[in-house]
Amino acid sequence: MLKQTEENRKGRGKGNIVISSLREGLSGRKGIYFLIVSVILLIAPIIFWKMNLPFPANALLLSLMFSITAMAWNLLEGYTGQLSFGHAVFFGVGAYTTMILMLYYRVTPWIGMFVGGFMAALVGLALGIPLFRLRSHWFALATIAVGEIFKLIFISWDYVGGSAGLQAPIVPEGQELYYLQYAGSYVYIYLALGILGLEMLVLYPLVKSRTGYYMQAVREDENAAMSLGINPFKYKMIAMFFSALFTGIGGGIYTVRYGFIDPFAVFDLITVSVYITIAGILGGIYSFIGPIVGSFIFVPASEYVRVYIVSRFPRFYGLHVFVLGLILLIISLVAPEGIMGWLEKKGYLRGGKESGAPEGG
Repeated sequence: MLKQTEENRKGRGKGNIVISSLREGLSGRKGIYFLIVSVILLIAPIIFWKMNLPFPANALLLSLMFSITAMAWNLLEGYTGQLSFGHAVFFGVGAYTTMILMLYYRVTPWIGMFVGGFMAALVGLALGIPLFRLRSHWFALATIAVGEIFKLIFISWDYVGGSAGLQAPIVPEGQELYYLQYAGSYVYIYLALGILGLEMLVLYPLVKSRTGYYMQAVREDENAAMSLGINPFKYKMIAMFFSALFTGIGGGIYTVRYGFIDPFAVFDLITVSVYITIAGILGGIYSFIGPIVGSFIFVPASEYVRVYIVSRFPRFYGLHVFVLGLILLIISLVAPEGIMGWLEKKGYLRGGKESGAPEGG
């Protein structure tokens, strides 16, 4: 009886930690900003639909999708110190799992996306066993290699369509909701917004908990963390699990929106892994919402150049990637700590414990 009472008390304690973390995150000005942004995001799709504006709707969806994946990536890099250029692996696994379940087994994407995220998390744990033996730039280089290996595997794998990819099934009339197939990006914006909200509800209490602070200790100095009794491998694996999980779910969103995937689209180093990395770096890797800010800056800029400039001047193919590099160069010169770090440095935001940034960093 005493043991059961103690367990219930511990459970309530964890629940109180989650609630207090969320209250802290939404207190004062932060709560007001969050409310304003939430209202804008909820209203924007309706405005775009009424005014027939497909481009801004698609740009908003992509911004949300990369917000989900970049925030997941930042748990591994910004909080645990593991720089990854291989998150296209998890994105692709989530995308393909969602498509295969829908195409071959008629499983609704409402389930398939989360199964895809879980499969990506399992892949992440499997990869973490050998990869976390590496440190610094060796880990980053290994993630690039793993991403290319997965692309080559899926290119030659007939079951998943090989290099030709897979096309979503034709939806019977009246089953649009089951298969999540609608015209335009408008409905999918709310889907991505809901998943981003779920991700924040999961990750914010995590990074504010003891686990989150142990991750930051590993980021700062693994040897010092080990001397304090912290197991770096354990907390890297925790970070990898949640990072791969939500990146895989992001891949599922891509599948249900565009209805077609191939290895060149979902396992691509530049348009997936590097895009995710740029979003995190632009926004600020030591800030929880930094990756969201970075996504909402680089995605619209990239899409505008790609749609309105590159399409008119085919000889400048890839110019949008150049624009991203230019933006990253400017940010690195003006605000090497990222946009959120720069705002904290100027005193517009409260820094230190809020962002999880290292002292003096």
